[in-house]
Amino acid sequence: MAARGALLQVVILSALVAAAFGNIGLPRLVDLLNPRSDQQVPAGYVSNRSEAARFRTRVDHFDVQNRATFEFDYISNDEFYRPGGPIFIVVGANTALNGYFIESGLFYEIARQEGAWLFSNEHRYYGRSAPVGDYSSPNLRFLSVEQALIDLIEWIDHLRREVVGDPNAKVILHGLGYGGAVAIWARQRFPSLIDGAWGSTASVIARVNFTEYGEDMGETIRALGHDDCYGVLWRAFRTAENLIDAGLYGRVSELFRTCEPLRADDPLTIETFFFALKSSMEAKMFGQASPGSVERMCDELVGDPAGTDLETLANFFERRYAPFECVPFDFESNIASAMYEEVGSPNNAEYGIRQRLYQLCTEFGWFLTSASGNSPFGTRITYRYFIDTCRAVFGEWIDQELVYDGVRLTNIHFGADDPRVTNVVYVNAQYDPTRLVSITDYTNLQANAFVIEGAVVSLDWMPDSAEDSEELRRVRREIEAYVRGWVRGGIIGMK
Repeated sequence: MAARGALLQVVILSALVAAAFGNIGLPRLVDLLNPRSDQQVPAGYVSNRSEAARFRTRVDHFDVQNRATFEFDYISNDEFYRPGGPIFIVVGANTALNGYFIESGLFYEIARQEGAWLFSNEHRYYGRSAPVGDYSSPNLRFLSVEQALIDLIEWIDHLRREVVGDPNAKVILHGLGYGGAVAIWARQRFPSLIDGAWGSTASVIARVNFTEYGEDMGETIRALGHDDCYGVLWRAFRTAENLIDAGLYGRVSELFRTCEPLRADDPLTIETFFFALKSSMEAKMFGQASPGSVERMCDELVGDPAGTDLETLANFFERRYAPFECVPFDFESNIASAMYEEVGSPNNAEYGIRQRLYQLCTEFGWFLTSASGNSPFGTRITYRYFIDTCRAVFGEWIDQELVYDGVRLTNIHFGADDPRVTNVVYVNAQYDPTRLVSITDYTNLQANAFVIEGAVVSLDWMPDSAEDSEELRRVRREIEAYVRGWVRGGIIGMK
């Protein structure tokens, strides 16, 4: 037993150190529910142009009797700044601060043209920016979008007056994923201070039961792979379900080399098993940010010589996870990475695992279920599973009513699919299921939404590359035109 425990610790640590997508690392529950915003940053990137600083603000902006304060990190890059130029901010998201975003990419190139001063902040509770001594459940109560928005706005006022020295400087925000949502919400809430916001894959619609995510993955498999591939997965997942229904747990455990055997009295581990299968398919499909990944995955599945579809799926996982002695698809191993409460733990300071899960449980939902049966990934990933995950990590106080209320309030506060906001641009990829909780069609004349045709991941924020499609290049030129228009106060759109 001691050896098994040590093995699990090694496997879990290896999975955490490995990137969640694109290699043999095991996808973790939180990575697939709410991917980090720095997935495409080159490994080992070292910031070499930015200067680091800190800003002090209140722990709780909404309790006048709580005068406690803390500092969050930010970085500054003034290499292109010209007096009178704008302030460009890459808004902090669910990861530690990274200088790459203000030292490379499209926003950086627009800053060069416009003489902008570039900044990026670290979101409270991520990286080193901890407003509390530890991340125990009671101490996470100050982690919310509303608190982060006030952090951002107070800091921007400080930048204008004390750093840039221009209280009238135009302010343009950009963000990826959750950071893109925060950027757009800041423009929506504070239009007198924020002149424009561009969100790449900005998840602005909270949703409890996000079953459409898996359904859309299935349609992507049909579109970029083929129907035979969809059929292999559909039959394999349902065969595994049928074996479990028949009490043949041992056969499934043996095929997929699970560290803990599947058992009738452990339904959470059974759901974890099916979630891990689906999540690994997602990692394979989207990990390389290329439509070709789906075709390669399908070729591998359809070309497998196994006698049954379930064995084909098991072989796929055997090739992917061969370096591991066994695969920890049990519930306890899956949530272990979210149980650390120390601020400086790599799970929190580097990966933000516990914090991201807390925000999902209390504000956003985005629970990737499959219970509708309208995807190739079976029917066993239920909404109840995610509620039980939240309760196991943070306590019994989290229940279905609390999650629903948090999602409802997020959508009320920010308008969900009817934000009624101007001077914003939403950008999504055609085959990225996250677009279903973003804005892909916006009719406001002072805002726009672009969907990059043929793309599985939105790389609009990256610099131009020879491998880019013409559609991606076109969208980047649209973004440039909008940002220039916000800076110059002129006509918005392509010239």
